[in-house]
Amino acid sequence: MMLFRAFIILSVLYATLSLATPEDRKKSISVDADYAARNQITGETEYRGNVIIRQGSILIDAANVIIYYQNENVSRIVCRGSPATYQQQAANGDGLVIARAEKIEYHLSEETISLKSDASLMRNGTYIKGDSIVYDLAQGTWRAKGGTEGKQKRIQLVIPPLTHNTDNKSKKILNQNNSKSVEKTL
Repeated sequence: MMLFRAFIILSVLYATLSLATPEDRKKSISVDADYAARNQITGETEYRGNVIIRQGSILIDAANVIIYYQNENVSRIVCRGSPATYQQQAANGDGLVIARAEKIEYHLSEETISLKSDASLMRNGTYIKGDSIVYDLAQGTWRAKGGTEGKQKRIQLVIPPLTHNTDNKSKKILNQNNSKSVEKTL
């Protein structure tokens, strides 16, 4: 029975973290928690007490994690903490994605992370803070909104200044303006 439970846990975590970079998917998964319980009837697995889940560059840190199943597949993961955190190296090498909120919901089929209550998201130096944020892992897009209650009534957004790259990695845009070619470096 213990071997079966370990197999279920590892299968769930592999499916859960399958959106990681290809290198992350090849790494071992480790789960540390003070308590774990599985309910076959409801299809839920719960971890409590300083829950830390790691696989490659992915790190989830929360007080409580519940994994929900639908048709024997992981459908949703809910993390709670003060705050709960999720971080992952972006698959395209575009830096680290760091998400924090009192409640983080990872919707596997939609490939989204919903951050609720005192939410923040940082990626590529851009920092977003709001009452709730939805981050689309596949598209790399986000939506944020303030709340009607609590301290975060409006969103805050910090965009880093553009830096000029002196090597050939700078992006160039060619604009046609009155038959003249104008080159801009972003």
